[in-house]
Amino acid sequence: MYNQDKMSLVRLRNIVNLAVLTLFRQIGGGRVRCESEATLQLHLGRIISTAADLEIISERETFSIELEKPLRSNGWKRGRIDVWFRLTDDEAREWRCAIELKFFKRENHREPNNRYDVFKDIARLEQCADVADIGFMLVATDHRHYVDQGGYSSDMSDFDFRHERQYGAGTTLTYKTGAYGPPITLAGSYAFRWSECSSALPYMLLEIPPVQTGPV
Repeated sequence: MYNQDKMSLVRLRNIVNLAVLTLFRQIGGGRVRCESEATLQLHLGRIISTAADLEIISERETFSIELEKPLRSNGWKRGRIDVWFRLTDDEAREWRCAIELKFFKRENHREPNNRYDVFKDIARLEQCADVADIGFMLVATDHRHYVDQGGYSSDMSDFDFRHERQYGAGTTLTYKTGAYGPPITLAGSYAFRWSECSSALPYMLLEIPPVQTGPV
């Protein structure tokens, strides 16, 4: 059972990695146009459905996918997951994946709120063990501000996912200006790496292991 669970998590990971790589190749080649986060979400869901067919290992295994999946705890709403999918075998065992998306465009610059929102989504993914066995944070942008800018103001320097930056588990991140949101502390340690930093639309795909349940 343990080996099968481990193998199935590998399959979920393979589906996401292939789907994201394919999507951004299609965007880069001009086959797909993504002008909004909703469009990115739609195309990613479409490609995940195709990639999942390559990972089905039994004729009785099934695949399902949801966009904007609502999260609830004891009837209390705690947001939505942008993309959620699962594989289910003929013995009703299932392996589930949750993906959060962010698409930041230069023309819609919301700083420093956008950076805060990425860490908030990571925190939500960490707390989705009740609905997911593996999670991913996907960020895409046409604005170098998020990728390799020289630095941020000290008031918001905590929220930093530039290329090759790292976050240490248990570190409290504080929004020091205004009252946009409370401090965030993540359970896991993360290394942030962007793909093709020099491209017109670089992206970061970060794996998030769900570690606890409960509201963000």
